[in-house]
Amino acid sequence: MSEDGISLPNLRLEAVLGRGGTATVYQARQVSTGREVAVKVLDADFVRTEEDVGRFLHEAKACARFRHRNIVRVYDVGVEQGIYYFVMELVQGYTFAHYLQRKERVAVGDVLIILEAVTAALRYAWEKFRVVHCDLKPDNLMVDADGTVKVMDLGIARSLLTARGSAADRDGEIMGTPAYMCPDQIYDLPDLDCRADIYALGATAYHLLTGTVLFPGKTDQQVVEAHIGPNFARDPRALAPTVPRPLALMLNRMLAKDRVLRYPNWETLAADISRLYAGEPLLATPLQPGESSVGFNSEW
Repeated sequence: MSEDGISLPNLRLEAVLGRGGTATVYQARQVSTGREVAVKVLDADFVRTEEDVGRFLHEAKACARFRHRNIVRVYDVGVEQGIYYFVMELVQGYTFAHYLQRKERVAVGDVLIILEAVTAALRYAWEKFRVVHCDLKPDNLMVDADGTVKVMDLGIARSLLTARGSAADRDGEIMGTPAYMCPDQIYDLPDLDCRADIYALGATAYHLLTGTVLFPGKTDQQVVEAHIGPNFARDPRALAPTVPRPLALMLNRMLAKDRVLRYPNWETLAADISRLYAGEPLLATPLQPGESSVGFNSEW
């Protein structure tokens, strides 16, 4: 039993690793195997309807199919006396949100590694399972003790947000994290695809490189309006001069407000990442001012 009085079958909860907006994560041990794991226990107000329950259990179980070195493994999912939880791989490391708190920004070389790893993970999830993350951000990216970048909550984030939104929508709130959210998600388009995550990855990379989100100092509503309006953040090179021109151009295209102008899929983004590494010209070309959520100064 945990210090919170939570007891789950075949699990010994040992310590709290973190608390977020939807759940508490514990370090735990599976009694039958002795394996160290992480257990995410959902907040009590998470589930409101049987539909929410079914969606969460279905999508969480689907995550157990993922087999990719850059995706945190989900081992099991269950419900015990009204407590919803899933058991996942214990990553001995830190999130990039924590890294930003300590170091303010991430080196260009490391951001390229992150882009390459996350693109590979989400390409696998999209092409094989048609899964979209819907809440990609520094909090959901980890690096383990070996330096491997791992995506958390893949396939589960959308379920969590949708269930939470059953009440939030009535209050006019937007599901997701405004700082990294694409216009298609803000408009609640029914056919969200991998381009939503490409935008969120671009917003995340901008934050990692510059130490600031796209639209700092604004309320959530103002940030939402900035994403969908003609507003755009400064060229990342203005805040971090070490950012190479091709990387700034890549972010400009990833953060296109109209998804038709973004990279069309993970394959094309991966190809441009390879070109960037090789010092070859990118396929991407600069967008017009206001077409992207981040500016690009073609004269630099």
